[in-house]
Order: sequence, then C-alpha cells, then structure tokens
Amino acid sequence: MYQDKNGCAISVANMSAHELLCFVSDFQALLWRVEIPLSRIELLNDFVIAGLDEDTPLFMKNASFRDTLLLAGERERVDEFFDKMKERQSASTVFRITNKAGNVMWLKLVGVRSSCDPNYYHGTLSDVTDTAAVVTEIAEKAFVEESRSNLPQMQPQTAPNLAGSQYEIDIEDSLRNMLKTLQQREDLDGVLFSVVHSDASKVVVYYSGKAFDGAAQGEIYPYKGTIAQDIAHYSHDFLIVDNTMDSIKPIDWALFVPRGIRSYYAKPYYLNGVMTSVVIVCSKKSANFQGKDVSSYDDIFNPFVELARTWRRQDNVKI
Repeated sequence: MYQDKNGCAISVANMSAHELLCFVSDFQALLWRVEIPLSRIELLNDFVIAGLDEDTPLFMKNASFRDTLLLAGERERVDEFFDKMKERQSASTVFRITNKAGNVMWLKLVGVRSSCDPNYYHGTLSDVTDTAAVVTEIAEKAFVEESRSNLPQMQPQTAPNLAGSQYEIDIEDSLRNMLKTLQQREDLDGVLFSVVHSDASKVVVYYSGKAFDGAAQGEIYPYKGTIAQDIAHYSHDFLIVDNTMDSIKPIDWALFVPRGIRSYYAKPYYLNGVMTSVVIVCSKKSANFQGKDVSSYDDIFNPFVELARTWRRQDNVKI
C-alpha cells in the first residue's frame, strides 16, 4: 500500500515501488495528468509515438500544433475530449492524423478524473493504427456480406475505406508483431502460420522466431501428415504436442525437430466451415503448453487471423 503526495492510498498488489515505476516507464502509451485549475500537464513517462517522435508531448500541449496534424473532420472529436476534461468528465476518442512522414495514423485519447484529487485528470495517448486496421477489415467484410445479402443483384461495390488510406499487410511483419506480443506473456521460441489448401493437398507455411532463422517463407508442404490434417481427421478444437521427439507426424520431423522445437500449441481457423489456416506457437521446452485450453491465445490469434484473411485477398491468395 502506497500513498501519493495528497495522502491518497494506492494499492498495488505484489508490486514494489520500483516495479511500479518500471511499469509506468514501459507502458506503451504516453501517460499524462492535467492539473485542471492551472491547465498544467505533467508527463508521467517518456513514451514517444513513432511518426510523432520528439513531438509526441507537443500534441498534448499545443492545440495549434495538434490542429496541423488532424485530418479534416477530426478536430471536433478531439476538442470535445478536451472540453470534457475541463468538466472533469471521463472521456475517450479515436481520431486520425497525418504524421511527420505524411502517413495517416489513428490515435486514441482516454482520460478520467482522479479518484484522489478532483483537480487532477489522468489519461493516455496511444497509437491504435493496427487496431483500427483490424476493425476496418471486419467492417468492410460485414459491409460486403450485408450488401450481397440484401441486394443480390447489385453490381460489386467498393467497401468504404474507414482508415483513410489503403493498409497493405505484410504477413511476415504481422507474424513478427504477434510473436512480440506473445513473448510479453510467456517464453516462446517461434510462431508459425500455416495456410491450408486441403483441396489442393498442400499447406503453405510462414514463420517468425529465431528458431526459424533461414527458413524460406511460404514453404509448401504436402497436406498429408500435417498438423492441419491431424486436427481435421480427429476433430480437434486445438492440438498440443508435448514432445516432438515422440511424434510420428512427418511435419514435426521436417519443421520442428531439426530446429530444437520440442512442444507446440496449434489452433485451427475456419471460413464457411472449411479450415483455412492454423496458427502454431512453439517452444524448445518439452510440455510447455500443458493445461492450455482452446481459448488460451484467442485475444492475440484472432486479430492476426483477420489481418491474414485481408492479406490473402490483397495478394489473391486462394482461401
């Protein structure tokens, strides 16, 4: 239990003062607080947003500078946030800017009145461009499906570009980003994305992680003997292998054993009832995934799979 300068008790379970400071420093957003009566802002960490760089704090401090970055139609939402802050009302908003390189980004502001001192207002400024892209693709898919359902005779329409620009997806970069997120949670040695073509009796595999350095991206393997085939054949919701050295699947000996991978967790994904992909997380430790269940990684896997579906459409990859 700690106290702030106003004597307000702050309970942080199992966290020392040093650990709390590390958490604030490592937090992936700009943390700030405003002393409302004085219109004075304090920055609580040194986080910078790529594309704004050293000007990240200026976005919070200088309204004129902020207005030069905001896209047309976005200023009203941001101004409303700052108006609510002055009234000590909880608020959040998402909006678009053009960064220093001329690229469109999505940022998010969240703020709330301090529960210890009503003169203070705490908040975050963060980059949510990747999240906005996922939401955009989901919205585009829903838009197209609804249009086809309601107006089956209409000519194909271009779905609205909600992100303000085309968002070309690099599947290798997306895999690397997913692995980084997973590694913040636990010790993992790699992640694989397997594009399944059961009708063509093949799978196409993409990798990330040091264990797969040098592996050719987009390698093609026969469907027979793969993780995907095992999952389909036995109707698994997911598949865990505790020791690849004990496996009889050809894919395990082709992909995992030579690279020192001893255990993995695999989750299949479907479209219209057909398996289209499998996401696999790997470890050099045996039995690393014992006790995991079908939803263990959904919060990280699902957004990636949505991006991957868009990537397939962009690159005309057959689903």
